[in-house]
Amino acid sequence: MIKYQNVSLYKANNAILQNLTFEIKAQEFFVLIGPSGSGKTTTIKLINRLIEQTDGDILFQGKRLKDFDLRELRLETGYVLQQIALFPNLTVEENIALIPDMKKWNKTDTLNKTKILLSKVGLNPTHYLHRLPHELSGGERQRVGILRAIIANPKVLLMDEPFSALDPISRAQLQELIKTLHQEYQMTTVFVTHDMEEALKLADRICLMKAGKIIQIGTPEELHHQPTSTFVSDFIQKRKM
Repeated sequence: MIKYQNVSLYKANNAILQNLTFEIKAQEFFVLIGPSGSGKTTTIKLINRLIEQTDGDILFQGKRLKDFDLRELRLETGYVLQQIALFPNLTVEENIALIPDMKKWNKTDTLNKTKILLSKVGLNPTHYLHRLPHELSGGERQRVGILRAIIANPKVLLMDEPFSALDPISRAQLQELIKTLHQEYQMTTVFVTHDMEEALKLADRICLMKAGKIIQIGTPEELHHQPTSTFVSDFIQKRKM
């Protein structure tokens, strides 16, 4: 689905990412984790070309990302951030409909799907469609942000520490929710977190990074039971609750 081929990024002669070579499989829940400054967010931002690598190529369904029309690429990529970036002057319905509107979907179809999705995430459409973001809790706003990212059936969903600002109860609820949505819609999901417990709970495979390099990629079981270095085993043990 997504292939990194010897991808590096340099800024002012400093190596931010170094020779990343790995593949994210179709329909996989792939989690990037590592200490602060390890390059997780930078790595995910390369996929929708918010940042451009210095060297190497990234292939998306066999085609170089650099060869995609940028607007086309971003319309096919859902993106959820830690900062809940809803437009404050738009209702829940209008926020969720942004990408379908750009794709010129039929408005009735968009509204029907919006209602279905709101119901799936526990937000009664009758009560929430016409609310503004300031009328929602943090967990509710992040639910709406997730729906805005997935309503138009993106080929890949990028999530950059989406739950880290939430209270523990909301965080646990949204972890269960995104896992359920991933399984139902079979979205290829790339998820950044600093929380090993979250990574172990969500991931099909985990990519552990340090200082812009990949240290180990494997299933949660492989990292837990077959760490390739003391850094891997120490990182897992220190961050598990």
